[in-house]
Amino acid sequence: MKNFKNKITISEKSALPIPAEKEILWAGQDGGCGHFPASKSNIIYRKYAPDPTPIYAFRDAVIKAQERIWMVDEYLLVSEKRKPNNRIETISTWLQNDINANDIRLLTKHHDEIDIDALDKFKLRADAINNSRPRNPVKCNIEIKTNLSNKIDYLHDRFAIIDDELWHFGATVGGFHSSVNAVSRGWRASEHGAIEFFEFLWKECE
Repeated sequence: MKNFKNKITISEKSALPIPAEKEILWAGQDGGCGHFPASKSNIIYRKYAPDPTPIYAFRDAVIKAQERIWMVDEYLLVSEKRKPNNRIETISTWLQNDINANDIRLLTKHHDEIDIDALDKFKLRADAINNSRPRNPVKCNIEIKTNLSNKIDYLHDRFAIIDDELWHFGATVGGFHSSVNAVSRGWRASEHGAIEFFEFLWKECE
């Protein structure tokens, strides 16, 4: 059995931003907070909102990423039934022209709702980022694999790694799902084997 033990060196770890303090956030139309929904009305409002609000703390972490943005979620780029399918557009707006992260990888599974034109929007974002910082010798690369369930059908939870911070999602990465769900953050990815595990998943989906 493969051992997903950390291979990140001390110098590599120290160069990355220190993860935020460990906390649990609950998705809500207010952008997420550190406690359960305060009332039934809040839950219902969120459930039937036409466009569920993602967790702002995760959005901000993506925007401020210095090196890597990795996400693994079978349903990352498709919305719930009867909800607008604008997750691709939303995530694209987080990848601003002045972003420092160069290694951006999304691992999901194929859905009919995800067409080639939609995925091309990420390529256009990468081009815009690279054109906005022509002096940067390291090019921003945005890669997407949509064969997760074809190659690996034993993954249940959803995760993201932002630099060296591990995020664990109870539902969609980013907090897009309308039902009551939570996310934990603040874990060092390099101390829990998360980086090597993601690399394993990525290679298996080649």
